[in-house]
Amino acid sequence: MSREEFDELNQASVAPAKKKMTLDKFLQQFNTLDPNNYGSWPLSVKITCWIFIVLLVLALAYFVMIKGKIESIANANAQEQNLLNEFREKESKLRNLQQYQTQLQDMEARFNQQLDQLPKETEIPGLVEDINVTGVNSGLKFKNIRLEPEVKQEFFIEQPISMEATGDYHAFGSFVSGIAGLSRIVTLHDFTISSSENPQKKSEIPSINYTLQAKTYRYVGNSDNASTEGAQ
Repeated sequence: MSREEFDELNQASVAPAKKKMTLDKFLQQFNTLDPNNYGSWPLSVKITCWIFIVLLVLALAYFVMIKGKIESIANANAQEQNLLNEFREKESKLRNLQQYQTQLQDMEARFNQQLDQLPKETEIPGLVEDINVTGVNSGLKFKNIRLEPEVKQEFFIEQPISMEATGDYHAFGSFVSGIAGLSRIVTLHDFTISSSENPQKKSEIPSINYTLQAKTYRYVGNSDNASTEGAQ
């Protein structure tokens, strides 16, 4: 066999090169499909259809089943976070509850201590006597001490006590200090101070006249409320 014959034989045995698939040729295959003969469809078309069907099924499954589950899980997570925040808030309050109770007990003790310093209605005459004794011991001479009408406030009742007295500045200062030291709460208001010539002529120091008002207070208790309602 000559070389030329060998080359011809090799060229004849070489398979023809496959034609390259283009997009246009691929789309043309869909135009020539026979819907009643699935077996005659090209392999590339079958693969494409199966991929489309699988994607469609996955999309339907997502919107019908998975999406609802995801939304339910998201809502459950949000509710869990809200419950967790509420639990932490209540836990913090519970942790401080004992401290709040201790503070409340201290406040109640101080409140009761303040109430003990307020005179009861039956103790008012004795308090007036204490004020008189304090003024006399301080060197004041009282011209007049009288109880004024009570003034009812929301939670307590004011009992004004008007006073007129004479004495020097030191006696008045001692009197104010003595009032502050009483066991009951007494406040001084509406000071009026005037001087006049000493009638005894024994000293060049003028005689000083004092006009003032003391106020004591008592708590509006159940008995006071009951009497007020009865009067109405």
